Amino acid sequence: HQQAVSTIAATAMNNNLLFKSTTSLAEDGTNLSFDSFQKLVFSFLGAVILSYCAVSPRTAPAVVYNLLFKENLKIVALVAVVPIFVFFLAIFDAKENDMNTVISTFYNAFTMGYCFSFLAELILTTLLRLTVFWIWEPQVFDLTPSVPLLLLPWVLRENKYRPRRITLFAADFCTSCVASAFVEEYMKLKMMQWTVRLPKNFDVVSNEKKKKKKMELNPQRKEDVRNVNTYVTHMMASSLGLKLADSIRRALMYTKPTDAHKGFYALCRGIFPIHELCGTLTALQLAKRDVLGFYMPVWKMILPAVFLHGMANFRGMKPVFKWNSNTPWSEMQMSPWNMMANDSSTFFQIVQKGFAKFMWLTILGRVLGYCIKNYYMIARQAVKRTTTYASNRAAFSAEIEAAELLKKTKD
Repeated sequence: HQQAVSTIAATAMNNNLLFKSTTSLAEDGTNLSFDSFQKLVFSFLGAVILSYCAVSPRTAPAVVYNLLFKENLKIVALVAVVPIFVFFLAIFDAKENDMNTVISTFYNAFTMGYCFSFLAELILTTLLRLTVFWIWEPQVFDLTPSVPLLLLPWVLRENKYRPRRITLFAADFCTSCVASAFVEEYMKLKMMQWTVRLPKNFDVVSNEKKKKKKMELNPQRKEDVRNVNTYVTHMMASSLGLKLADSIRRALMYTKPTDAHKGFYALCRGIFPIHELCGTLTALQLAKRDVLGFYMPVWKMILPAVFLHGMANFRGMKPVFKWNSNTPWSEMQMSPWNMMANDSSTFFQIVQKGFAKFMWLTILGRVLGYCIKNYYMIARQAVKRTTTYASNRAAFSAEIEAAELLKKTKD
């Protein structure tokens, strides 16, 4: 009977994923602070300035220049409209979240998070490329000291040096699929943690004698946390901030007169859900730790997101530090129909490409299903912790650990 009651309670609490039950979005918007309004205005003005600077050609007459500027504003709107609409329709719950903290999380990721990610990836890429060259092609260092060591990995073509393919593959894999994915996912988590202190049931406590960390009940909590929507919402806001900063920049670099289907490209970049899925994976792991009390280190918390992000980068998605994008459609593994009509590939090559894209789409669909399933499962377990196991928290912890061990055994 208690288990049935807890299940009904969990279902009732999580029906607000698509429908707001108490506080409407319009009512929450009236509580918007002046600081949040400023952040939204600054973000909008930044996009407007970038749109004005991205007009091509720059020597166009004033009337034509202004028309192209308006087209760039439409491109920015197409990039942002779908992810923002989905965020407020399916994710954001005004009852569980404060609009001002959500905007702050988005703004910090949109500005500081993007800049810090770019600088961190630039530094790591330089060091990793130097390491790969030192292992695979040490003769490249003969170009020093005429070429500064830190600039060496970036000016090989200018110095007419052609590394071997295996060297280029190893360097690009380490930087794009491993280091960059880790930096971006870690930065999204840190931007969220620096902005807002989420409600939690447990704190991470270090055991100095055994040099291990464990979870203990948070003594400052006013009431038990049963809903994990605030975790997903803020991680999604952080992910959208980093995604929109990168997508707007790349879409505005695809504005030359020879670039076709600019609007379609901008819309597809907004729909492409890698950052959102990765942020949700990290949010669920964080909720397991802080709400259910299942300890895990930070690297393990972001590992699923890093793996998915690395797979996307391996298939063509560009990390933040790669400024140019000579093949923008490859990032989304798609292209307009008329571009496909000019493809000279054979039937078997088309089938092979289509099968690879279909499998990638299947993986993304399974990840989405995993996120939805675990969102409800974690919320249900949080309710069971305060109902069925209210008088025996040790039994709840044992059940959580047993469930994780069983999951590993199945895997």
